Amino acid sequence: MATKRIIQNAKHDTDKDGVISDSEVAFSKELLEIELREEKSNAQRRMAWVAMVAMVAASVALYTPLVPIERVNALSGLLSGFYVAQAGIVAAYMGFTAMLGKKK
Repeated sequence: MATKRIIQNAKHDTDKDGVISDSEVAFSKELLEIELREEKSNAQRRMAWVAMVAMVAASVALYTPLVPIERVNALSGLLSGFYVAQAGIVAAYMGFTAMLGKKK
C-alpha cells in the first residue's frame, strides 16, 4: 500500500498522522460522491416544489379579478401546456424517488 506525505492538518488525513493512505483517499472520494448525490437530490426536490408552487400561484392568480376572463380564454392553450409541464416535473420527481426507494 502506497502512502503519500502531505502537509499537517489536511482534511483527507482522517487519523491525523501526517500521511494520507490509499484508504483515506478512497474514503474521501466516497464521501465526496455521497455529498454530490445529496446536493443533486436537494436540487431536484426544490425544482419539484417550485413547480407545485407555480401551479398553485397561477391558479390563484387566474381566479382573481386582476385577470379578465377574456385573457384567460385567450391563453387557455398556453396555460394547459404550462400545467402539463409542471405536473410532469412533479410526477417525474415522485416517480424516480419511489423507484430509487425500492432499490435500497
